[in-house]
Amino acid sequence: MPQHADSARARAHAHLARRCSDFPRLHPEGVEVGGLESREAALAVAIDRAVVMRWQLLMGLLDQRLKAPWGKQHPDLQAILLAGAAQLLLLDKLPDHAVLNEAVEAAKHSARPRASGMVNAVLRKIARLRVERLEHANVDEPNHLLHADGSGWLLDEPLPGKDALGRLAAQCGLHDGVLERWVSTDGLDIARSRALHSIVEPPVIMRGTGIPGTPHEDEGFTVLEPGVSIREVFETCPDAAVQDPASSRAVTATASLTPSVIIDPCAGRGTKSLQLAALHGDALVVAADTHPGRAESLDQAAVNVPNLETMRFGDLQDRAGTGDVLLLDVPCTNSAVLPRRPEARHRMDRANRRVLREKQRQIAADTMMLLAPGGYVLWSTCSIDPEENEQQVQWLCEYHPLTVVQQHRAEPTGLPGQAPAGYRDGAFHALLRRSD
Repeated sequence: MPQHADSARARAHAHLARRCSDFPRLHPEGVEVGGLESREAALAVAIDRAVVMRWQLLMGLLDQRLKAPWGKQHPDLQAILLAGAAQLLLLDKLPDHAVLNEAVEAAKHSARPRASGMVNAVLRKIARLRVERLEHANVDEPNHLLHADGSGWLLDEPLPGKDALGRLAAQCGLHDGVLERWVSTDGLDIARSRALHSIVEPPVIMRGTGIPGTPHEDEGFTVLEPGVSIREVFETCPDAAVQDPASSRAVTATASLTPSVIIDPCAGRGTKSLQLAALHGDALVVAADTHPGRAESLDQAAVNVPNLETMRFGDLQDRAGTGDVLLLDVPCTNSAVLPRRPEARHRMDRANRRVLREKQRQIAADTMMLLAPGGYVLWSTCSIDPEENEQQVQWLCEYHPLTVVQQHRAEPTGLPGQAPAGYRDGAFHALLRRSD
């Protein structure tokens, strides 16, 4: 069965081949699905997500079955093998013959056409790993492969890993070092919970009124019904916004304040800027971002919000000394939102943490002149790493005249098989006051 050049699997293979060339420096970039039917588009996206989410696991299982080491394989073949293994082990209701045939055909038309026999042999070995479908997989069983919904496969051999912690890391597509670090900073129970949370399929959570769906455990939020278009919700619910409860806590930390000017120099697409503008209706919220595309999105978001003003980042110096609240929603490892940012799990090494830590400090140094006397700094990340949170707050207070008013780190919640109404991202925020 020749692989159609415009099929879901062909799109996934091409996209993953580029990712294989970049690994582990992966970034959030979706598969190009334009022109595909909705079912085909969904399959292409699902293949890419499954591979990125469990890359370490799939790579380990495949490497055990290759004659030449994984790193010696061409990116085209790596992509085909990863996509095939992901479909066989992690996606449901896909016939083995379709997965295998398209993988072989893709290999024939790849940069290594003679490797089609190897692709066929390796993926057949992967398929034979499956012994029995499990309605409820037990992560503590070495031979259980867990799916995001709590189901899984009984395998005929244990998952890769030198011990239980190593197998858990492999199970969740994480480097051993990530899990070991979490254990060292917060203990085994929290590390285990974070790892399992990282493979959950995140629901779409919205705040606002009249949204069709299931009420979230946090009042004011709703889990969107499957199949409901977000665009349709925006059309019928003008006050709606896509937001996880955890990310809103940073904004509510300012509820008792009465600022005249709020400055958000890392506003992204404006989620927190809009929420601050709604919470502090008498304040002017000034939002900026260094990225041109996000800056344009900010301009669009501000059109119908009278107290939201956008500026280019380089012009913020005109606001020096005027910010009663300076929101520093800084770039981070995204370690608290791994289900929504699956690529981030591959970038949480020491070198990347060091680069981000220095970038965060540079942003603080460059924007601290915006803060008014007696004003507040609101430090916010979607990370659970102390290097990006508590240690940065300590640094801020050491080198700037700031004192901590409050700080809070929220652990992510929601495990495979649990109801989406209890799902939450993780987050951190700290409110600091200028004391000079």
